Parts: sequence; C-alpha cells; structure tokens
Amino acid sequence: MQVAPPVIDPILEPRREAREQAEAAPAPRASIDPARARLAACAQLSQSDPASAIAEGARWLVEDGGAEAEQCLGLGYAADGQWDQARGAFLRAAESLTADDVRRPALLGQAANAALAGGDAAAARTALDAVLAYPGLDAGERGEALLDRARALVALGDGPAAQADLTTAQTLLPNDPLVWLFSATLARRQGEVDAAGDFIDRALELDQNNPAALLEAGNIAIRLNAFDIAREAWTRAAASDPESAEGRAATRNLAQLAAIVSDEANIAVTLPETDNSGEDEDEDPPAN
Repeated sequence: MQVAPPVIDPILEPRREAREQAEAAPAPRASIDPARARLAACAQLSQSDPASAIAEGARWLVEDGGAEAEQCLGLGYAADGQWDQARGAFLRAAESLTADDVRRPALLGQAANAALAGGDAAAARTALDAVLAYPGLDAGERGEALLDRARALVALGDGPAAQADLTTAQTLLPNDPLVWLFSATLARRQGEVDAAGDFIDRALELDQNNPAALLEAGNIAIRLNAFDIAREAWTRAAASDPESAEGRAATRNLAQLAAIVSDEANIAVTLPETDNSGEDEDEDPPAN
C-alpha cells in the first residue's frame, strides 16, 4: 500500500546572514579608511543591537556619510527584520555611487536579499539583473548573483529560467553547498526526482551537517516513499539545529510521517484476509 507523503515545508532560502555580514563588514586593519572602519563597527553592532545600528546610520546620514551611512542604516533595518526599509537604504547607497564603482554590485545584492526576505521577488530580480549587467564581476560574484536570481525566479514561478541560472552557477561555484541545495529543491519541485537526488548528494558531500540540506534530502526521499531514509535525514536536520526554521520543519515532518506510518499499520491490521486461490469462495450461494 502506498501512502501519501507528509506535508512538506520546503526551505528554499536557507539563512545567509553569515555571508551577508562577511560582505558588509570587512575585518578592520591598520590601513582601512575611517568610513570603512565605522561601517564595520556598525555591521557588528547590527548583530547585537539593531536599533542602535539604525540610530547610528541616521546620525551618520546627518553628517553626510554617503553610501556607507546608508549601508549602515540598511544593515540595522535588515537585522531588525524591516525588509522594505533595508532594501530602500541599500538601493540609495548603490544609487549614490557612480555606475563603475566596485561597491555598487554588492549593495544591489544586499538590496535584492532584503527584497527576497520581504517577499518582493520582482524587486529582487530587478536588482540582480543590474548586478549581473556589471562588467567587472569575478566568477564568484557572478555565481552568487545567479544563485540569488534563481531564488527570485522560483518565487516568480519561472522554473526554467531559474534552472538555467543554477546550471551556470554550478560551473562558477562548484564547491558552494547552496548551489546544489537550490538545484535539488528546484528539481524536486519540477518532478525530476533522480536529478534532485544527485544534487542533494553533492550538497551533503560539501556540508554533511547542513540542516537545510538534510531537510531537503528527506523531502526528496519521501517523494520516493523511502520512509527510512527520510526519517534519518529529518532526524539529523532536527538534531543539527532544533530552533532553526529547518530544524522545526524537520520536526514537524517527522511527526507527520510517524502519524501516517501508524495509520497505514492500523489499516493493514484491520483489512480482512483474502485468499487469492479462490478456494474459500462459496460454491453454492446461500438460499434466499
């Protein structure tokens, strides 16, 4: 008997705070200019006290702090979950720079991430199109932008375009687990389960304890009715980071899977036994 899989809570957008913070806050060094040092301090402050970072950005803007002040403000808003305000600050920072400024693509990328987090995939795509039009991107930067644009395209319902971006990102960022995780998620959504399995295997080779990848591994396994594999993957995801969105989703899926398997067992027990040989059939119908 085949049972319906549990309701899946896919995590298409694993947390990216560490990467965004690294882009925004270079490590202070002796030769760093004062504005960059102040921005680095603001980025660190935003992680512990978003309101103070917002206040710092506002003060800095009054002092005519330019792009760095807007970026500081955006980091504070993003850390506080005020995604529309964060996107606006990052866009203003980018627009205050010349078209060939090397800082512009990173700021547009931050605006795109804020737009995605706020549910505005169309705005994210627009910002990422501008990033990808920049001629000076290196392979890693281009791959990152393609990866984020694929997320926006999935949210907009354009699976083929997202798949094209992810295929290119695979060649540019072959050792980035997120590339393979997103590829696996998209392939599963499109019904390409074998390809999804290959992609998620690669993601787990690169980061075997990533809760988002483990969650997706379970999602793929359940599509194949491989309950034991799904249970193992979701158990590991829940144990890896219980309080994360991925960990909570895995815990819910485990509970749903247990309920469905239990229901299947109960149904199997109550089904009447049948003899396919036909020997138990009445040769003569009972008299009326």
